[in-house]
Amino acid sequence: MSDTDYAKVLLSWENKFDSSKTPFCLHCTDSSLNLVTILSYYNVLRNIETGYRYFKELLGFDEYQLLSHKGMERFWCIEFLTYNYVEYQRQTWQKELPLRISDVVWRIRKDHLCQLVVYGYEQALSKKSLMDVLKDLKLAV
Repeated sequence: MSDTDYAKVLLSWENKFDSSKTPFCLHCTDSSLNLVTILSYYNVLRNIETGYRYFKELLGFDEYQLLSHKGMERFWCIEFLTYNYVEYQRQTWQKELPLRISDVVWRIRKDHLCQLVVYGYEQALSKKSLMDVLKDLKLAV
């Protein structure tokens, strides 16, 4: 902050001021903005950052490497389709209770794992060899 000529720092405590607790801090370099505008900008930024975190950490898009313009276009298509699929599932499943995107991703992963276990069980019942099952799942070399 020492490099900034003018800035506003907003300090906020949950419910009421409590000097024994650490406040939530916002630093704004545009000193012409009022409190309401700063908080509305922060709310938008927080939603964007949360979305990025979901794509990077939860959905694994942090490993994607962009080497060309076509690669970037494909990346955005994959991200868009993935988010729409997850959001569609959220809307479908949240009739029972409100769900976050992360809840939906964990449920999809759990369902997928269950399907793999059922597949393995069915293959064991039909006495298929382990190597054949691994080949079917493209896990054998």
